[in-house]
Amino acid sequence: MPCFCNRSRSSTTIQLGGAMVIMAGALVTSNGMVNASQDGTMGQQATQQDYTLETLLSRDLTYASPGNERYDEAWAKIQSQLGKPAPSFQVGEWQALDDDFKGGDIKSMRGEIVVIDFWGTWCPPCRAAMPKNTEMAQKYAEKDVRFVGICNTRGSDKMMETAEANNGLFAMAADQDDKTKDAYGVQWWPYYVIVDREGIVRAAGVRSDKISTVVDRLLVLQPPKDKQEGEMAPRTRNR
Repeated sequence: MPCFCNRSRSSTTIQLGGAMVIMAGALVTSNGMVNASQDGTMGQQATQQDYTLETLLSRDLTYASPGNERYDEAWAKIQSQLGKPAPSFQVGEWQALDDDFKGGDIKSMRGEIVVIDFWGTWCPPCRAAMPKNTEMAQKYAEKDVRFVGICNTRGSDKMMETAEANNGLFAMAADQDDKTKDAYGVQWWPYYVIVDREGIVRAAGVRSDKISTVVDRLLVLQPPKDKQEGEMAPRTRNR
């Protein structure tokens, strides 16, 4: 379950399957996070008629439990983030235990789907999610999906030591004075934001076990360039 150490708040309503859905954050749940503030499937059978870029995220895919009023404000804040250009990162030097994984500014990643993992060295759920996030980073790399980690300023001096101990192989950088955390409205830890190929935020506050669900849905709407052009040439990881 996530870790709740610093909650913040904020609105956007999306239409999904004819019903109005609202999104938000949450307090500690049994699914893994820490309040700041595993892998869903489904994408293979999804069709573009099932949803649009505006409806690919639903509240049940976040830590803002549907039907729980105390999470409504957090869900509203998540919605307020959607459909907007992803803010630039204000971070230190990018590092990775696997050289195939690269960091950079979010604007340099246009054309890729980007999963941003906001985490802290002091956060047990963040550390526990790292091996699975590395697996997903490797699995999706050939589809032009990039995983990057933004390590919370507090404890960031142990960033790479913690990553190595928990098989966090993807690129990560230390936040500078929490500026990136604040720009992305992080509400708990770990906090996942998914940015589309045009640099637009399409999901935030995603549950650790639902990242693949969101990525698979987005891949239906924004397939890799090879598939868009009907080509089958092999791709390398994070060029």
